[in-house]
Amino acid sequence: MEKLKKKELVMIGIMIFSLFFGAGNLIFPPIIGKQSGTNMFTVMLFFSITAIIFPVLGIIAVTKSDGLKKLSNRVDHVFSIIFTTAVYLAIGPALAMPRAGTVPFEIAISPYLPEGTGVKLVLFIYTTAFFGIVYWLSLSPHKLLDRISKITSPAFLVLVFMLFIGTFIKPMGGYIQPEELYAKNFGLQGFLDGYLTLDALAGLNYGLVVVYVIKSKIGSEDKKLTKTVAITGIVAGVMLFAVYMMLAHVGAASASMFPQTKNGAEILTRAIRYSYGNFGAVLLAFMFIIACLNIGVGLTISLSQYFNSLIKKVPYKVWATIWAFWSYVLANLGFQKIMEYSIPVLLAIYPASLVLIILALLDKQIKSNKIIYRATVYPTVMISIINTLEKINIKIPILTEFTQKLPLQSADLGWVSVALIFFIISFGLVKLRKVEN
Repeated sequence: MEKLKKKELVMIGIMIFSLFFGAGNLIFPPIIGKQSGTNMFTVMLFFSITAIIFPVLGIIAVTKSDGLKKLSNRVDHVFSIIFTTAVYLAIGPALAMPRAGTVPFEIAISPYLPEGTGVKLVLFIYTTAFFGIVYWLSLSPHKLLDRISKITSPAFLVLVFMLFIGTFIKPMGGYIQPEELYAKNFGLQGFLDGYLTLDALAGLNYGLVVVYVIKSKIGSEDKKLTKTVAITGIVAGVMLFAVYMMLAHVGAASASMFPQTKNGAEILTRAIRYSYGNFGAVLLAFMFIIACLNIGVGLTISLSQYFNSLIKKVPYKVWATIWAFWSYVLANLGFQKIMEYSIPVLLAIYPASLVLIILALLDKQIKSNKIIYRATVYPTVMISIINTLEKINIKIPILTEFTQKLPLQSADLGWVSVALIFFIISFGLVKLRKVEN
């Protein structure tokens, strides 16, 4: 069995970083930095728990479990099919992939089109080119490592660093006092901000891709594979933290000069134009396009590999064609409506994803016991669904009132106490039964 060199470990770490870093990851940190002000560093530390640590642990969990399907199958077969398919579709063609095609256009291209230009026509041309490139790159998954690690990611990192350095070359002002939301309980708020990135789902999604790349280099010995994933995950985590901190700094530094900015995209646009003039618009456009291109390719590959393993009669290339074309159509027709339905689905399945990640990492202690998996996962799913239904004004008598009284429910974390209690009870009962036998 081969052993990866340090350079190869770094390259895989860069690839993992790029698979996580899309448009949403660019937009979140600047607005958090602006709103948290002098508390920015602490807020971003807590943000990193759910935006970095859990996503990396997700890849490790999928590796240790030999795939998301086998991991979720520890609950039961029906749950495995429904949950795994929901994760792949929700984070892929139902939301993230169409968004990857439209966000760069809406932020970095559409605002600069001359008056009277047919925006829909330009969007059609842009998405045709974007998804054409995504599809072409996805047809060669074995080349993913070299293309991302040697070409697109270094270019993206240079652009982010230029944005960061610009705040020192041409200062915009110092950090201001945090807004009310970040003045108290700012650690919890940072945790929740990271939770909303939904990258733990992406970690479960990308497990197959990362394992595929590493296996092509070192083989498939379980211990060596898991260790390599962990090392490269740490490399990716360090890079994610560094970039998140740079982007949060840009937001915090811009607050006194641009107090009226309402979102991360607006902050980035104003900050980079202030530092680099009109050339800044070009830099920002490339930054978003590269980030979204990486996401689009990574998701197309992971989706196609999963569904190819599920339905082997349908070749990988056919699946890649389906997902690229589906995302292309949604990016041009009714994407906003799809988002309205997709986000509640994501919020419903996200807590179960976090619970599965933790259970997978504790699997040596619980030995894949279905009683423990079911007793912990199903109540989590139930609470999450009730909470999600409430957000769209659907209340279930008694149950909705019960969930409102759970600890941390005001922060949408009521499921945590339920999962913990059911885990402790089921774990204790299983241990007690073994002692009696």
